[in-house]
Amino acid sequence: MSTYGAMDLFHIWKVKRMNYKKLKEIMQSKNFTVEELSKTSRIPIGTLSKIVCGITPNPRYNTMEEVAASLNCSLDEFSNREPMVPYSYEDYIQKFKSLPAHQKEYIKYVINLEYDKMVSLTSSGKKAMKCFEFTSVEDGLADYGSQKVHDVWVEQNPITRECTFFVWVRTSNLEPKFCRNSVLGFQYLDGRLPKHGEIWMFLRAGYLCIGRYFKRHGVQFLRSLNGTIDDELITNSLEYKRVGRYVGTIDIPDLTSTV
Repeated sequence: MSTYGAMDLFHIWKVKRMNYKKLKEIMQSKNFTVEELSKTSRIPIGTLSKIVCGITPNPRYNTMEEVAASLNCSLDEFSNREPMVPYSYEDYIQKFKSLPAHQKEYIKYVINLEYDKMVSLTSSGKKAMKCFEFTSVEDGLADYGSQKVHDVWVEQNPITRECTFFVWVRTSNLEPKFCRNSVLGFQYLDGRLPKHGEIWMFLRAGYLCIGRYFKRHGVQFLRSLNGTIDDELITNSLEYKRVGRYVGTIDIPDLTSTV
């Protein structure tokens, strides 16, 4: 009886169907020469050269396991299966992993917004949108990690067509400008700078704030909508992420009537 277990046989099956052209493609995308791959994988250059050229069509599983580890890919990718993540995205993924938790959440939030915008479902004059509720708000700052997401359908009109997402205000922090239980529409505009006097939402160090944007004598700041909080000086633009520009207030009875 063979000494190979079921899992070993499965691995051998996969490696025997290896496409050496695919291996070359992966090496090129990661800027690996045969010599460099030989050094990092500790596989003799002669052995590796035969595999890369297709002379050895059925290399050992252990050998290809070392190659995969050196190339930071899976064994499946040496066949004709597509990688789960395109190689061109790997640099972004590594950078993403090194970010603080709240910045990761912000990036996921932007991706979800853009995806929803792309596949925006429309039916009978309505469209599907995301409405964010923040359960932890203190001194006018909402903890981004406390978000709840509601899927809502809204009538298409001049305001909702501009909106990318909504925020459900559950506190009186923004009164009298915005009453408790208001639903505010925002437009995500990362590529445009705020204009003097516009209401914007910013994210800094994991907390969201809504205020009126001003720039005077080169100094940028957010002014509280009700005068109860000191101006938020934007001393470093890189620390303040523009989340969205306020478009208008809308009514979502299906959401607010549940309170």
